Amino acid sequence: MGSELIHKTAIIEGNVSIGNNVKVGPYAYLSGEIQIGDNTEIGHCVQIEGNVIIGNYNKIGHSAHIGAPPQDVAYNGSNTSVTIGNDNIIREFVQIHRGTKEGTSTEIGSSCFLMGGVHLAHNTKLGNNVTIANNSMLAGYVEIDDFAFVSGLCGFHQFVRVGKYAMIGGLSRITKDCPTFMTVEGNPARVAGVNVIGLRRREFTPERRKSIKDAYRILYRSGLNVSQAIDELLPSKDNADIGEIINFIKLSDRGIIK
Repeated sequence: MGSELIHKTAIIEGNVSIGNNVKVGPYAYLSGEIQIGDNTEIGHCVQIEGNVIIGNYNKIGHSAHIGAPPQDVAYNGSNTSVTIGNDNIIREFVQIHRGTKEGTSTEIGSSCFLMGGVHLAHNTKLGNNVTIANNSMLAGYVEIDDFAFVSGLCGFHQFVRVGKYAMIGGLSRITKDCPTFMTVEGNPARVAGVNVIGLRRREFTPERRKSIKDAYRILYRSGLNVSQAIDELLPSKDNADIGEIINFIKLSDRGIIK
Protein backbone atom coordinates (compact mmCIF):
# COMPACT_ATOMS: atom_id res chain seq x y z
CA MET A 1 0.00 0.00 0.00
CA GLY A 2 1.06 3.59 -0.44
CA SER A 3 2.81 5.16 2.53
CA GLU A 4 0.79 8.34 1.94
CA LEU A 5 -2.23 6.50 3.44
CA ILE A 6 -0.41 5.94 6.75
CA HIS A 7 -0.14 9.07 8.83
CA LYS A 8 3.41 9.95 9.80
CA THR A 9 2.54 9.89 13.51
CA ALA A 10 1.16 6.31 13.42
CA ILE A 11 3.32 3.67 15.10
CA ILE A 12 3.44 0.23 13.47
CA GLU A 13 5.65 -2.44 15.00
CA GLY A 14 5.88 -6.21 15.16
CA ASN A 15 4.63 -8.45 12.34
CA VAL A 16 1.91 -6.26 10.85
CA SER A 17 0.51 -7.06 7.40
CA ILE A 18 -1.46 -4.23 5.80
CA GLY A 19 -3.58 -4.75 2.67
CA ASN A 20 -4.21 -2.46 -0.26
CA ASN A 21 -5.74 1.00 0.12
CA VAL A 22 -5.73 0.86 3.93
CA LYS A 23 -5.86 4.20 5.74
CA VAL A 24 -4.19 4.56 9.14
CA GLY A 25 -4.93 7.78 11.00
CA PRO A 26 -2.82 10.00 13.25
CA TYR A 27 -1.39 8.49 16.42
CA ALA A 28 -2.77 5.03 15.70
CA TYR A 29 -0.76 2.24 17.35
CA LEU A 30 -0.50 -1.22 15.79
CA SER A 31 1.67 -3.77 17.54
CA GLY A 32 1.77 -7.56 17.33
CA GLU A 33 0.79 -10.28 14.86
CA ILE A 34 -1.76 -8.24 12.94
CA GLN A 35 -3.41 -8.61 9.53
CA ILE A 36 -5.43 -5.75 8.09
CA GLY A 37 -7.51 -6.44 4.96
CA ASP A 38 -7.94 -4.25 1.91
CA ASN A 39 -9.80 -0.92 1.97
CA THR A 40 -10.04 -0.77 5.74
CA GLU A 41 -9.97 2.60 7.50
CA ILE A 42 -8.32 2.94 10.92
CA GLY A 43 -9.12 6.20 12.69
CA HIS A 44 -6.86 8.37 14.80
CA CYS A 45 -5.65 7.10 18.18
CA VAL A 46 -6.89 3.56 17.45
CA GLN A 47 -4.90 0.87 19.28
CA ILE A 48 -4.66 -2.66 17.85
CA GLU A 49 -2.45 -5.12 19.67
CA GLY A 50 -1.74 -8.82 20.01
CA ASN A 51 -2.92 -11.43 17.54
CA VAL A 52 -5.62 -9.72 15.44
CA ILE A 53 -7.07 -10.46 12.00
CA ILE A 54 -9.27 -7.78 10.43
CA GLY A 55 -10.92 -8.32 7.04
CA ASN A 56 -11.75 -5.98 4.17
CA TYR A 57 -13.75 -2.74 4.04
CA ASN A 58 -13.94 -2.21 7.79
CA LYS A 59 -14.22 1.27 9.32
CA ILE A 60 -12.73 1.67 12.78
CA GLY A 61 -13.50 4.90 14.63
CA HIS A 62 -11.10 6.93 16.68
CA SER A 63 -9.80 5.65 20.03
CA ALA A 64 -11.16 2.13 19.54
CA HIS A 65 -9.04 -0.53 21.25
CA ILE A 66 -8.89 -3.98 19.64
CA GLY A 67 -6.98 -7.00 20.92
CA ALA A 68 -6.31 -5.89 24.49
CA PRO A 69 -5.67 -8.62 27.07
CA PRO A 70 -8.91 -9.88 28.67
CA GLN A 71 -10.14 -8.49 31.95
CA ASP A 72 -10.10 -11.98 33.41
CA VAL A 73 -8.07 -13.00 36.44
CA ALA A 74 -7.69 -16.46 34.86
CA TYR A 75 -5.74 -15.04 31.92
CA ASN A 76 -2.09 -16.08 32.12
CA GLY A 77 -0.67 -14.54 28.96
CA SER A 78 -1.80 -17.36 26.66
CA ASN A 79 -1.71 -16.94 22.89
CA THR A 80 -5.26 -15.82 22.08
CA SER A 81 -6.74 -13.64 19.37
CA VAL A 82 -9.43 -11.42 17.85
CA THR A 83 -10.93 -12.13 14.42
CA ILE A 84 -13.08 -9.59 12.57
CA GLY A 85 -14.79 -10.18 9.21
CA ASN A 86 -15.63 -7.72 6.43
CA ASP A 87 -17.70 -4.55 6.05
CA ASN A 88 -18.02 -3.80 9.75
CA ILE A 89 -18.44 -0.36 11.30
CA ILE A 90 -16.68 -0.10 14.66
CA ARG A 91 -17.24 3.34 16.12
CA GLU A 92 -15.28 5.45 18.57
CA PHE A 93 -14.09 4.06 21.91
CA VAL A 94 -15.25 0.48 21.19
CA GLN A 95 -13.28 -2.11 23.18
CA ILE A 96 -12.75 -5.65 21.86
CA HIS A 97 -10.67 -7.92 24.07
CA ARG A 98 -8.95 -11.10 22.94
CA GLY A 99 -9.74 -14.61 24.24
CA THR A 100 -8.68 -16.00 27.60
CA LYS A 101 -7.69 -19.65 27.16
CA GLU A 102 -4.88 -20.80 24.88
CA GLY A 103 -5.89 -20.78 21.22
CA THR A 104 -9.31 -19.17 21.76
CA SER A 105 -10.60 -16.01 20.15
CA THR A 106 -13.12 -13.22 20.24
CA GLU A 107 -14.97 -13.27 16.92
CA ILE A 108 -17.00 -10.73 14.94
CA GLY A 109 -18.67 -11.70 11.68
CA SER A 110 -19.35 -9.38 8.76
CA SER A 111 -21.59 -6.34 8.24
CA CYS A 112 -21.90 -5.62 11.96
CA PHE A 113 -22.38 -2.15 13.44
CA LEU A 114 -20.87 -1.47 16.86
CA MET A 115 -21.77 2.01 18.05
CA GLY A 116 -19.71 4.22 20.34
CA GLY A 117 -18.46 2.81 23.63
CA VAL A 118 -19.53 -0.81 23.06
CA HIS A 119 -17.52 -3.31 25.10
CA LEU A 120 -16.95 -6.88 23.89
CA ALA A 121 -15.22 -8.97 26.54
CA HIS A 122 -13.08 -12.03 25.94
CA ASN A 123 -14.42 -14.89 23.81
CA THR A 124 -17.58 -13.09 22.74
CA LYS A 125 -18.91 -14.11 19.35
CA LEU A 126 -21.04 -12.00 17.01
CA GLY A 127 -22.66 -13.40 13.88
CA ASN A 128 -23.31 -11.36 10.75
CA ASN A 129 -25.40 -8.19 10.48
CA VAL A 130 -25.47 -7.66 14.26
CA THR A 131 -26.12 -4.14 15.55
CA ILE A 132 -25.12 -3.10 19.08
CA ALA A 133 -25.98 0.44 20.17
CA ASN A 134 -23.99 2.81 22.36
CA ASN A 135 -22.36 1.71 25.60
CA SER A 136 -23.79 -1.80 25.76
CA MET A 137 -21.48 -4.23 27.54
CA LEU A 138 -21.06 -7.92 26.75
CA ALA A 139 -19.32 -10.08 29.35
CA GLY A 140 -17.13 -13.05 28.48
CA TYR A 141 -18.40 -15.81 26.17
CA VAL A 142 -21.59 -13.97 25.19
CA GLU A 143 -22.90 -15.02 21.76
CA ILE A 144 -25.10 -12.85 19.53
CA ASP A 145 -26.54 -14.54 16.42
CA ASP A 146 -27.15 -13.08 12.94
CA PHE A 147 -29.38 -10.01 12.48
CA ALA A 148 -29.89 -9.46 16.21
CA PHE A 149 -30.28 -5.88 17.43
CA VAL A 150 -29.07 -4.72 20.85
CA SER A 151 -30.18 -1.27 22.03
CA GLY A 152 -28.07 1.09 24.12
CA LEU A 153 -26.82 0.68 27.68
CA CYS A 154 -27.61 -3.04 27.94
CA GLY A 155 -25.63 -5.33 30.22
CA PHE A 156 -25.05 -9.02 29.43
CA HIS A 157 -24.08 -11.74 31.90
CA GLN A 158 -21.28 -14.06 30.81
CA PHE A 159 -22.25 -17.07 28.64
CA VAL A 160 -25.59 -15.53 27.62
CA ARG A 161 -26.83 -16.21 24.07
CA VAL A 162 -29.09 -14.09 21.86
CA GLY A 163 -30.86 -15.78 18.95
CA LYS A 164 -31.20 -14.68 15.35
CA TYR A 165 -33.40 -11.67 14.60
CA ALA A 166 -33.93 -10.99 18.31
CA MET A 167 -34.20 -7.44 19.62
CA ILE A 168 -32.98 -6.28 23.05
CA GLY A 169 -34.56 -3.08 24.39
CA GLY A 170 -32.48 -0.29 25.89
CA LEU A 171 -31.23 -0.48 29.50
CA SER A 172 -32.03 -4.20 29.69
CA ARG A 173 -30.15 -6.56 31.99
CA ILE A 174 -29.72 -9.92 30.24
CA THR A 175 -28.89 -12.89 32.48
CA LYS A 176 -30.53 -15.70 30.50
CA ASP A 177 -30.76 -16.62 26.82
CA CYS A 178 -32.98 -14.61 24.49
CA PRO A 179 -34.75 -16.93 22.03
CA THR A 180 -34.67 -16.44 18.28
CA PHE A 181 -37.09 -13.82 16.85
CA MET A 182 -38.13 -12.42 20.25
CA THR A 183 -38.12 -8.90 21.68
CA VAL A 184 -36.76 -8.59 25.21
CA GLU A 185 -36.68 -5.61 27.56
CA GLY A 186 -36.42 -4.62 31.18
CA ASN A 187 -34.54 -5.20 34.41
CA PRO A 188 -35.01 -8.03 35.04
CA ALA A 189 -35.54 -8.73 31.35
CA ARG A 190 -38.77 -10.25 30.08
CA VAL A 191 -39.89 -11.36 26.63
CA ALA A 192 -42.32 -8.72 25.37
CA GLY A 193 -43.33 -10.40 22.13
CA VAL A 194 -42.07 -11.18 18.64
CA ASN A 195 -39.67 -8.77 16.92
CA VAL A 196 -42.27 -8.03 14.25
CA ILE A 197 -40.69 -4.79 13.03
CA GLY A 198 -37.32 -6.49 12.59
CA LEU A 199 -38.89 -9.39 10.69
CA ARG A 200 -40.75 -7.01 8.38
CA ARG A 201 -37.54 -5.13 7.66
CA ARG A 202 -35.91 -8.42 6.74
CA GLU A 203 -38.82 -9.18 4.43
CA PHE A 204 -40.31 -12.10 6.32
CA THR A 205 -43.61 -12.97 4.67
CA PRO A 206 -46.88 -12.63 6.60
CA GLU A 207 -47.09 -16.44 6.69
CA ARG A 208 -43.67 -16.75 8.30
CA ARG A 209 -44.47 -14.03 10.83
CA LYS A 210 -47.74 -15.78 11.73
CA SER A 211 -46.04 -19.12 12.40
CA ILE A 212 -43.47 -17.38 14.62
CA LYS A 213 -46.24 -15.58 16.52
CA ASP A 214 -48.04 -18.91 16.99
CA ALA A 215 -44.82 -20.39 18.45
CA TYR A 216 -44.48 -17.38 20.76
CA ARG A 217 -47.99 -17.91 22.09
CA ILE A 218 -47.23 -21.55 22.86
CA LEU A 219 -43.98 -20.65 24.61
CA TYR A 220 -45.17 -17.61 26.55
CA ARG A 221 -48.97 -17.42 26.65
CA SER A 222 -50.20 -21.01 26.92
CA GLY A 223 -49.36 -21.65 30.56
CA LEU A 224 -47.09 -24.56 29.57
CA ASN A 225 -43.60 -24.90 31.01
CA VAL A 226 -40.68 -24.84 28.57
CA SER A 227 -40.45 -28.62 28.16
CA GLN A 228 -44.18 -28.90 27.53
CA ALA A 229 -44.08 -26.02 25.05
CA ILE A 230 -41.24 -27.68 23.12
CA ASP A 231 -43.26 -30.89 22.94
CA GLU A 232 -46.17 -28.85 21.57
CA LEU A 233 -43.90 -27.28 18.92
CA LEU A 234 -42.15 -30.48 17.82
CA PRO A 235 -44.76 -31.46 15.19
CA SER A 236 -43.87 -28.20 13.39
CA LYS A 237 -40.10 -28.66 13.59
CA ASP A 238 -39.79 -29.06 9.80
CA ASN A 239 -40.82 -25.43 9.51
CA ALA A 240 -37.36 -23.79 9.36
CA ASP A 241 -38.29 -20.91 11.67
CA ILE A 242 -39.90 -23.15 14.28
CA GLY A 243 -36.89 -25.46 14.03
CA GLU A 244 -34.62 -22.50 14.78
CA ILE A 245 -36.59 -21.72 17.94
CA ILE A 246 -36.61 -25.34 19.11
CA ASN A 247 -32.89 -25.87 18.48
CA PHE A 248 -31.94 -22.62 20.21
CA ILE A 249 -33.86 -23.57 23.35
CA LYS A 250 -32.52 -27.13 23.39
CA LEU A 251 -28.95 -25.78 23.29
CA SER A 252 -29.56 -23.32 26.13
CA ASP A 253 -27.43 -23.96 29.21
CA ARG A 254 -28.61 -20.93 31.18
CA GLY A 255 -32.28 -21.28 30.30
CA ILE A 256 -34.37 -18.82 28.35
CA ILE A 257 -35.79 -15.49 29.47
CA LYS A 258 -39.30 -15.80 30.88
